[in-house]
Amino acid sequence: MSDVTVAAFPRTLRDNPYCDLLYREVAATGTRVADDGELSPAWLVRNRGRVDVLHLHWPELYYRGPSARVTTRSAASFVGALLVARALGYRIVWTVHNEVPHERGGLVDRVLRWCLLRTARPVVHAETARLALRRAGRRAAVVPHGHYIDAYPHDLDEGEARRRLGIAADATVFLHFGQLRAYKGVPELLHAFAAQADRRARLVIAGKPVDASIGTIAEHAAARDSRITTHLGRVDDAAVQVYFEAADWVVLPYRRVLTSGSALLALSFGRPVIVPRLGCLVELADAGGVVAYDPDDPRALAAALTRAASLDARAWRPRALATARRFDWQTIARAYDRIFAGA
Repeated sequence: MSDVTVAAFPRTLRDNPYCDLLYREVAATGTRVADDGELSPAWLVRNRGRVDVLHLHWPELYYRGPSARVTTRSAASFVGALLVARALGYRIVWTVHNEVPHERGGLVDRVLRWCLLRTARPVVHAETARLALRRAGRRAAVVPHGHYIDAYPHDLDEGEARRRLGIAADATVFLHFGQLRAYKGVPELLHAFAAQADRRARLVIAGKPVDASIGTIAEHAAARDSRITTHLGRVDDAAVQVYFEAADWVVLPYRRVLTSGSALLALSFGRPVIVPRLGCLVELADAGGVVAYDPDDPRALAAALTRAASLDARAWRPRALATARRFDWQTIARAYDRIFAGA
């Protein structure tokens, strides 16, 4: 137990319970979590002595704006707040979910990354990510991403979930779930699925398009192939279970990845995943409930789908859930407790 108070940025997120799950367990270790944090010099001066640690996630949330001018101005304020915090003696911890923002990463983002690596203690979710940051000149602590077991409503069975989506009980269902972004490999997934000869196979793509062109590509593919279903929009928390309960396999064909909460979400619902041997996913590749493929082989994703369709997905579900349970929040909170205390 550490006698420190942490201000989290952000403390909570609308579409991801990650922060809520983390800080609930952090608080259970005895570390105090402030709910009123602001990244402003005035707040930092006012709270020095009450708050010891600033814990950052997704820093782009605090400086990215609707235009380059707004982003640059906000980034300057963000850097100023970091310098004030350091001068006042705050410890700064940065959990590096992404090295730079997924969309529109540019000079400002690279400068901010450089500043953060020199003012904050980096924390990453996998050894592969630590190696990437080490090349940037800083060693980072490795603390895994926690599971999402019981984080969402989960009272539907597979039959009801498939009924709601209009999917037959004997279909083999592949799911791609989450915000649609260019780096997630949706076009490659659609191409690989089109090569599947099994007419009972189904592909469900559910999530809000951040990249509008990816949504358009998915819609056009669904119009050509009746086996493809798209639900392009935000999925309410209560509906998340519908998609995972209906699925046999969750496919995450990332082009690049530093960490993947989506993989932990799928495993938390007891659904096996199909992933490339890439980034943090390399460390999941040999775990239970995971089918991994070579991202450098253009035929490997289609072959992985074919292989998965030949397997008994239901027999893989306990393995997937057991893998998720390895990433328990109590162990993660204790690791953060040591980092917040300065270890």
